[in-house]
Amino acid sequence: MRSPQRTRLALLFGGISEEHAVSLRSASAVLRALDQNRWDVRLVGITSEGRFLNEEDSAALLEGRDFKGPGGFPALPEGTECVFPVLHGPGGEDGSLQGWLELCGVPFVGSGTLGSALAMDKSVAKRVLRDAGIEVVSWTELRHRDYLADKEIVLSHLIEDRGLPCFVKPACQGSSVGISRVETEDELRAGLDHAFTFGEWVLVEPALNAKELEIAVLGGAEPFATVPGEVQPESWYDFSSKYENDSAELVVPAEGIQPQMTVGMQEIALRAFDVLRLSGMARIDFFIGKKTGRLVVNEVNTIPGFTSISMYPKLMEHSGIGFTDLCDRLIKEALSEKVTHEVESPSQLQAENGTA
Repeated sequence: MRSPQRTRLALLFGGISEEHAVSLRSASAVLRALDQNRWDVRLVGITSEGRFLNEEDSAALLEGRDFKGPGGFPALPEGTECVFPVLHGPGGEDGSLQGWLELCGVPFVGSGTLGSALAMDKSVAKRVLRDAGIEVVSWTELRHRDYLADKEIVLSHLIEDRGLPCFVKPACQGSSVGISRVETEDELRAGLDHAFTFGEWVLVEPALNAKELEIAVLGGAEPFATVPGEVQPESWYDFSSKYENDSAELVVPAEGIQPQMTVGMQEIALRAFDVLRLSGMARIDFFIGKKTGRLVVNEVNTIPGFTSISMYPKLMEHSGIGFTDLCDRLIKEALSEKVTHEVESPSQLQAENGTA
């Protein structure tokens, strides 16, 4: 029998996205950090095909062992009181999982359906941020059917609009999945073909001569933004340098950032967090021009990496919030949000209105 003092917590990981393996690494780190005296943790692994595994098979998936069953339809362990999704990319970070959990009435860590969906689509997020007066990296969006209609004209327009070199990105992926840095027209064509394998929309952005800075935000009654950290990759911060090797140096706090600039970035990060309707956690990525000093938001990540080489927990640790404390705070906020937004039953409303 489980201790009555512990809250039953379902830890979700794996999933259908290209970041399946990253999710396993993040979930392993979260599991090690969770206070087992406070949380009754139940593992819920999701296969690459989207099947939910039982706890035994989930443990095998997390540990890199073979598991028995094919899994089944979405389901949570009996008695689940809160969910901690450690799922990156489509199927876990885009609002689809969040919508299901909201329908189930189960509190969960992180942003809700709307915020998750907004932030996941880079083009839509840019429009929302721009309309709120937040400067973002300029971009050209392109739909696959329009590209197929006349590739040569589209390529010509993109080169005219964005110049070379530039970056090609799928609109709804994370962790640099599907992104290409292109320097020639042939590379642009190949980059577009590759990006379109991940979805209907892509973005093309200029290659900026800039530093890449990141701020971690922790939600709550008074959301908190850390000081910025700097990413110093060998070339550019691609998937490999984020998760597969240590080629990118993460400098916390970022060097050469004046206090006034830090305060300004924190204000923008919190404003972006609010405008995109986020909660729980987010990592806000910035570029600052090396020559111009111009600051722009690159993108917003609602379930940032929790691996040993991830910026989000490093930034929080620098701010005095250790990994275990961070997980506790995220779960407590999820539970408090559930209480705050709980809707009264129809019978209660009728009684208050004198219509029962």
